[in-house]
Amino acid sequence: MTLFNSNIVDLLLLCIELVLLILTFITIVLHRKEEQGREELIEKMLQTAKIVSRQEYFNLVISSIQESNKEIAGLITGSKPSEEDRELIKKISLELKKANERGVRIRYLLPKSTDRFEVACLYSDSGANIRFHPGLLVSDVRFTIIDGKTLLLGLPSISGRDSPTKEGYILPSEGISGIFMNIFEQHWNESVECEEYIKEVLVDLYKHNQKLSKDKISQELGIPLRMLDYVSKKLEGNEHI
Repeated sequence: MTLFNSNIVDLLLLCIELVLLILTFITIVLHRKEEQGREELIEKMLQTAKIVSRQEYFNLVISSIQESNKEIAGLITGSKPSEEDRELIKKISLELKKANERGVRIRYLLPKSTDRFEVACLYSDSGANIRFHPGLLVSDVRFTIIDGKTLLLGLPSISGRDSPTKEGYILPSEGISGIFMNIFEQHWNESVECEEYIKEVLVDLYKHNQKLSKDKISQELGIPLRMLDYVSKKLEGNEHI
């Protein structure tokens, strides 16, 4: 009787493993079909989109910010700007500040890396809500969605998250914008706020060197001194520093 029960248990376990194997196979097939469908959609989208040069792309980013009235959501590199790009970043920051004053909701996602603080803080000072995502790689594509209707898609000259945008695509489509908005929201919900990330970095820095000056940190990371003072006071209150 015991042997019979043991055989039944073994048979049930075998059936369960078989069912799980089938489910896993189905999941893989569906995932591949979804990936293939997404790639085909993007390919068709790019075939019909208007291609613009780097300069035209950023001019459109600025003009789109100027025309926005509801929401701006962007997944961007936020790389430390070159001297050539600093003026461009300042122009974008100025337009973001004006959009914020009009009541436009502004959100930007950046890769979780300390060399992104300079751009992050500039945009944050302009009224944007900035978050960092640890697994975010914008090596092949970076985008901005304006009012859920227009998608500005930037492509780098070579693969790599620090590679500058070489050209862009403009897609005035609510459907395509909605697809990219879903991608944005998924990453947004998994990201860390700018202030929290600065806290993490400061805690780590002071663990290694308690005498490290805020001036030095500001210079190295591009974080304004007033932001460092604000975050440091919070940390001091929590006895982290």
